[in-house]
Amino acid sequence: ELSSGINAEYGEYCPEGTYSAGGQDACDKCPAGQTSESGAKAASECFVARSCAWGDAHVCDRETGCTFGCESDFCWSQCDGACPRLDLIGCHGCKEWCWLSGNGEKYHFCTENSQCAAVKRNSCASTCTI
Repeated sequence: ELSSGINAEYGEYCPEGTYSAGGQDACDKCPAGQTSESGAKAASECFVARSCAWGDAHVCDRETGCTFGCESDFCWSQCDGACPRLDLIGCHGCKEWCWLSGNGEKYHFCTENSQCAAVKRNSCASTCTI
């Protein structure tokens, strides 16, 4: 079904940097200076990409600027504890981290980074620490 973000032209989700407006048969480019996750379904899902504190060493949620991944069998995320910030949206460049809360469990079990994508924006289940 095209309304799920799957695009007939590509045979799969629209690639990052594009969106399929209302499930149309074409992928439109995000506005200048913006990108999107693959599978975006509206221009409102386009965003200005932010960099993450750990760069390419781990997975980066470019919309929030928060690094995340799997370590020691649990998902973790960059967070702001002592880090100065102008707002409460996303992460602000400090190398602080916490264990992420799971969906229905205290922590989210993982064996690889990709398994943490579903919980990357969950709250911290531990203290945000340096």
